[in-house]
Amino acid sequence: MIFPAKSAFRAAALFAALLFAAQASAQGQAKGPPGTNPNEFKVVKLTDLKHDYLQKPRALSGASAKAKEWGVFDVTFATAPEWIDGLVATFTVVLDDPKADVKKGDAKLSLFQTTLEYPHVDKGNTHKIGVVLPPAALGRFGVPIGFAVQFSVAGQEIAAQGVAEGMLKTVGDGWWTNPKVLEAPFLQNRDGYLVDRMKSPFLLVDIDSYEVSR
Repeated sequence: MIFPAKSAFRAAALFAALLFAAQASAQGQAKGPPGTNPNEFKVVKLTDLKHDYLQKPRALSGASAKAKEWGVFDVTFATAPEWIDGLVATFTVVLDDPKADVKKGDAKLSLFQTTLEYPHVDKGNTHKIGVVLPPAALGRFGVPIGFAVQFSVAGQEIAAQGVAEGMLKTVGDGWWTNPKVLEAPFLQNRDGYLVDRMKSPFLLVDIDSYEVSR
């Protein structure tokens, strides 16, 4: 009867060791970089594509009669940790050209994307970041039907959210990573147009409300 008891004890000890290792691993994951816990970060609001994306920059001397409308795309988010270091945001904007003739090979959709890093983000509920498209891009390539942002810390995605109009609505949530959109034959990637708000004429507009990128 001694040997079975020893075997049972060893089995119980092995089970306890495995359980402890699993708990330690889970705790280690929970103690990742600040902001990597889903409960520590929340996207609050994205620019409404129906109402408030068109804006005119204001010159230091006041409004200019020649001011043109830019595409301004903002994100408001909330954070729980005292500090998040190295918050990375990837912005995606899609324009739809109503004049494009797909049968002739025209690109009906244009995709603009840029990635920015915010080195130090403190605790708060009203953080803002944003990107802009110049008037020429809107005039040449159409109207916005999609805007999305993906957030990551230390290479780990912590949040993603988007808004959609027109044909993108039929794709559903997550359209910004969907191959049906990204690999569509009538979509054209256009680099260099989408720029950081802080490097645009909107730099001084409500400057203290926006995070500064690296």
